Amino acid sequence: MKKVILLLMIFISSIAKAQEEKLDSIVKYKDTTKYIKSIEYSTLRTFSDSLHTKYSGKDFIYTEEKEKKRSNTDLSFLTSIASFLKVIFPFLLGGIVIFIILKVALGSRIGFFNFKKNPKKTAEKLIYEEDDINELDLNALLEKAIQTENYKLAIRYYFLKTLKALATKKLINYHKDKTNSEYKFELKKGTIRNQFSYLTYVYSYVWYGDFGVSKDEFSILQTKYESFIKNIS
Repeated sequence: MKKVILLLMIFISSIAKAQEEKLDSIVKYKDTTKYIKSIEYSTLRTFSDSLHTKYSGKDFIYTEEKEKKRSNTDLSFLTSIASFLKVIFPFLLGGIVIFIILKVALGSRIGFFNFKKNPKKTAEKLIYEEDDINELDLNALLEKAIQTENYKLAIRYYFLKTLKALATKKLINYHKDKTNSEYKFELKKGTIRNQFSYLTYVYSYVWYGDFGVSKDEFSILQTKYESFIKNIS
């Protein structure tokens, strides 16, 4: 047992000695690198006093300009014209239609824009819209208007005779406060309604347009009214 312990001590001592020899064999090197501290120098730069003036022009102003509002003058003007035409167009179209109908009916001799007002005056009482046709002797009034060559008034009486004939045949329900358009829509038969519409246009153009009617022109219109009254009687 003692021999074993002795051998272990010898073995450990030999290992320790070998380690010391190994450490002694390590070469020590000295760091010879030199470090030099570098200092950078900068030059202080100065600016001219006129710098602000030089770069203050409009070319160096970088502010955003606000978009100018577009003027609405042109748009408002066009809108006004469109609104005016929208209102006046139906009346203009109606006048053209009436003129064409009369032009076709009375022939090329008629010239409504060249009519001369009838210079003759009449003391005869005029029949207005509020008068009741059932209380008037339209035949006598018509004959007198023709004798005095008041053809415009004669057209008026012919139109009232037309209304009376339609009411007599119960084709319309006559009332002095009704309009001609209401009478037209009461007519059921298309042919009669179209003829009545034409005679209404003629009457409105001559009577309310304040135009004079020549003898020849009245003769053509007289035939139209007489023919219509005869056909419905």
